Amino acid sequence: MLRLIDRSEDLVIAALPQDVDFCTGPDVRAAGERLLADGCRYLVLDSSPVAYLDSSGITVLVGFWQHLRNAGGALVLAVSDEHLRWRLGVLGLDSAMTITTTLDEAVTRARRLRDAAHRPTQRIPSAADTGRA
Repeated sequence: MLRLIDRSEDLVIAALPQDVDFCTGPDVRAAGERLLADGCRYLVLDSSPVAYLDSSGITVLVGFWQHLRNAGGALVLAVSDEHLRWRLGVLGLDSAMTITTTLDEAVTRARRLRDAAHRPTQRIPSAADTGRA
């Protein structure tokens, strides 16, 4: 049910189907779970094909977001439809998930999140390290 657009290591870009609802939700969930099981930690979902998204579809997206967050990754949604972005905002999902208006922006955000997670953290030298102990 998800259409794979691109995959680069642990970053996957996929498009949602036209309808994400009670009938299609289980197939979308299963397709996403296969990606997650195969090592996807950063998932970009293009919502431009979506014509209908009900509460079952929202539940699928929240499930992906929770799984990825718990794995130290991220879900980034590309939502070009203003009404759908508004609906996600009403539900408060725009404060939890990363939501962009274009697919290019979503991919850029996901890459930045991945790069930041893979970047070694800088340790602040202690007094013992500088010989001032």
